[in-house]
Amino acid sequence: MNILVIKTGALGDVVRTSFIAQALKDRYEDHNPKIFWLTEQNALPLFINNPYISKIIEIKDKEELRNISFDLIINLEESEDLCRFASSLKTKKLSGFYYKDGEIFPTPLAKEWFDMSALGKKPENDILKKKNKKTHRQIISEIIGVDYRKYEPFLRLTEKQRKLVNNFFRRHNLLRTDLIIGINTGSADRWPKHLSIEKTSKLINKLYNKFNAKIILFGGPKEIERNNEILKSSKSPVITAGCGNDLIEFPALISICSLFITTDSLGLHIALALKRKTICLIGPTSPNEIDMYNLGDKIVAESSCVCCYKKDCKSMQKIDINKIIKSIDKILNQKIVLAITAYKEPNISKAIEAALNQDTKYNYEVIVSAPDKDTINIIKSYTQKNKKIKIFKDPGKGKSYALNLLLSSINADILILTDGDVSISKNSIEEISNLFLNPEIGVVTGRPVPYESKQTKYGYWANLLFDAAHRIRKEAFEKNNFLECSAYLFAFRKNKIKKFPVDVAEDTIIPYIFWEKGYKISYAEKAEVYVKNPNNLRDWINQKTRTIKAHEKIPYYADTKTTPKVKSFKTEASGIFWVLGYPKKFKEMFWTLQLIPARFYIWIIAILSKKLAITYTDAWERIESTK
Repeated sequence: MNILVIKTGALGDVVRTSFIAQALKDRYEDHNPKIFWLTEQNALPLFINNPYISKIIEIKDKEELRNISFDLIINLEESEDLCRFASSLKTKKLSGFYYKDGEIFPTPLAKEWFDMSALGKKPENDILKKKNKKTHRQIISEIIGVDYRKYEPFLRLTEKQRKLVNNFFRRHNLLRTDLIIGINTGSADRWPKHLSIEKTSKLINKLYNKFNAKIILFGGPKEIERNNEILKSSKSPVITAGCGNDLIEFPALISICSLFITTDSLGLHIALALKRKTICLIGPTSPNEIDMYNLGDKIVAESSCVCCYKKDCKSMQKIDINKIIKSIDKILNQKIVLAITAYKEPNISKAIEAALNQDTKYNYEVIVSAPDKDTINIIKSYTQKNKKIKIFKDPGKGKSYALNLLLSSINADILILTDGDVSISKNSIEEISNLFLNPEIGVVTGRPVPYESKQTKYGYWANLLFDAAHRIRKEAFEKNNFLECSAYLFAFRKNKIKKFPVDVAEDTIIPYIFWEKGYKISYAEKAEVYVKNPNNLRDWINQKTRTIKAHEKIPYYADTKTTPKVKSFKTEASGIFWVLGYPKKFKEMFWTLQLIPARFYIWIIAILSKKLAITYTDAWERIESTK
């Protein structure tokens, strides 16, 4: 299936529309769609690392599209030239805007957007624009027929951009743990969206004095003089990002920031696509159309002129700087919750004590979820002594079911998950939470470590397999590749996910959900979780087979063509030489040669179970020798 998207400008609109490539891939998944995107040459860097687009075509090469038969064309440009062009191509269906009998028309689902645009009937279009309550994402999603809540703008940095970032950090002596705030208060010439030089200088001084933040000042090619004036009038140290950055450098520099304060401009859409905490300052444009994706706040001018789209609008003078400061306070005050899931855990005390005795500067709360009375009674003995710990009554329908209930019932920014039959290291919350200071990080996994030594066969097997997983995760993280988490200890940004399917492993599907939104998966190798492993073959086979089966349905919920599964027979087989190089003693080699057919056996069981339609189901299941 061939699909063409026509979206050429403005650049900010190109960025915020980028989500539709993934949305179309999902909607027409059964037809294996090939997504073409027609755009301007200067927008090309915005698509470099987008795995959902098959081919980018520059405007100057648009005639080559006449040789392709399309199943669907989505034209989101209202110019006569591009509407004429879209209407002249071979396609079964066209959505958006088209040209007929000397006029531009919208298709039915695009009429709402058309009527409030510059092409709509005046003055009704301006009235509709002011009355509109829908975000741009919702309007565009309705045009193409997808759920707008599922997708976000997609922009992932390249290795070249990451090197630029690292060089900037070194050059300016910045640390990853610094609070770095980007200031981008200029604007293009179309509408007066800029914050005044005076207010920008005051804002910088307040940010430095209150938060001890490192300030980076951004600007465009026409803002050199403006930024020089800001630097002169500011009484605080400011790092300048320069005003001549191209679309490789500009996103890279924005990604350095923990928080980005910007007007409604290209910088806004890049910051949001890069998952930066963002504050948007709005005056003459529509505040309702801007979607912050739960990444920050909109500070709207206290003026009746908001959303006027007038070239002489003065509404930006009514932006309240104190509201910006209050918003930052709220954004920085993240709530961390550590959730322990348990079922008939006589040793739950170890998990609770490890959770409560953390060496960390972060405030956090502990919630223990359990369905059985015995476990709950043990938890109650702790709640009476420590207000930091709370009980969540699990209905007993399975771990994933319980976690989905937790997601819908607790208030948290960062949710850390672990189990009642393991214990975490004293630095776990500190190590995991530090990684979330980088807004690009959506999910963090800890490092499982076996309680057992290598002196017994099953202890050796546990050490080998955990060390292999450590090697894979560390390498993937260092290369900025996708990695799967460990259910023993992992964390994610809770406000980005409402629920997940219960017939698949939560430690895998949640990272996929974040990865497909453009987030990075991180590995906190110093955050250790200590795990007791099976000590007999029957329990070992049951545990490992269930783990494999819990990952079978990943392709039903995630794009495993774009992001291949990590847990697969092929991946495991490719590591055979590393496995054979692991043993250091003769008996370890003997145990290794026993492990290889044992792993092969459980893969055979999993494959046969799948063929016989014996699938993974969410339920509490005990492996007795691990307790």
